[in-house]
Amino acid sequence: MYNVGMVEEIEIKRKNYQVIEQISDRLFKVERKGKYFVLMKFDNDPDGFEKFTDCEHRLRVSGVSNPKCYLYDKKLRWAIVDYIEGENCFDMLLKAPLPEQVLELMFKAYWYARNDRMALDMKPENFVYADGKLYYMPFKYEKFVSNDTFVQRDIRLWFFTKEFVKYCHDKGIDVDQSQLKSDYETNKNIALMTVKYYR
Repeated sequence: MYNVGMVEEIEIKRKNYQVIEQISDRLFKVERKGKYFVLMKFDNDPDGFEKFTDCEHRLRVSGVSNPKCYLYDKKLRWAIVDYIEGENCFDMLLKAPLPEQVLELMFKAYWYARNDRMALDMKPENFVYADGKLYYMPFKYEKFVSNDTFVQRDIRLWFFTKEFVKYCHDKGIDVDQSQLKSDYETNKNIALMTVKYYR
């Protein structure tokens, strides 16, 4: 078995990957033939690995864009998925209102998931916009119950609202509140996008 912390190159299913950096406890950025990937390690977590493979399959067939999984090793409980280069929507929104194209893709992702009876974690930091696509990054979902959470709470985090400002403060992030519009303007904008893209 390979110890990623000790070697610069690993082999999975007869393919060699160069380790570039450790992203978190179980995530590593790796490179093969000039292309970047993420190595996901579930060494001592068989339940986590099983949940990952289930979620990866459900997301892939649902229509929700997420990082493509190229291979996984059931024995090692390792997986190789696409490395998505881009900024997450939370960081984008800290700088400026999200482009309408991003909001349209967000509504589409929600619709695809809802149709497949999945509830995604719709926080904007879980989505990365890259190459004209909106990628849902976590390999996780819950059973879909109702639209209430999305309509009453989640959607308001995708606009520069009082709820978004509070959410930032709860995370210990100071925000430039000059972007904050009146409740009327904010609600009008949200309603406009909802009427346009919510199905």
